[in-house]
Parts: sequence; structure tokens; C-alpha cells
Amino acid sequence: ALTEGVMLECLRARYEKDVIYTSIGGVLLATNPFREIDGLYGEHEMEGALGGNLSGQHPFAVAEAAARGLCLDSTSQSVLVSGESGAGKTET
Repeated sequence: ALTEGVMLECLRARYEKDVIYTSIGGVLLATNPFREIDGLYGEHEMEGALGGNLSGQHPFAVAEAAARGLCLDSTSQSVLVSGESGAGKTET
């Protein structure tokens, strides 16, 4: 079962490996690394998102899915970015 404890342990383990994005259903959770992570927003990730080759565990993949839904399916899209002040929303 997905409990709060299981979720927190999963996020902690991924965070320790510099994997700061975790997708849960239609929700992408981001943990702030409080430092720059090389390659997180590089050309490779952009190209992967454009080709549909990134997992849903990256903001580029979320943006690509929203753009495809809007342009190809003509369905309304929304993206909600939420977090405390200084949590890294602008960087993401």
C-alpha cells in the first residue's frame, strides 16, 4: 500500500541519487536539491522530451505531454506548480 512513510522513503532514496523528480499518476513531485545537478536540463533531456522518449518523471516530459494534448487532441491543458517560497519553482 502507498502510505506516507513509503512515499517519504521512496523520495529520500531517489533524492540521495540526485533523482529529484518522481511521477505518481498524473502528478510530478520535485524535491529541491539546493544545488545544481549537471545534465538535469540539458540538450539531451530537451530532445528526449520532444521525441517522447523521456519518462513522465521530468518537467520537460510534462510540458511535452501538455503541448501534444493541446495541439494534437485539441484538449484543454493545465499545469499547476506549487511550493513554498524558495522551494525551486522558478528553476523547475
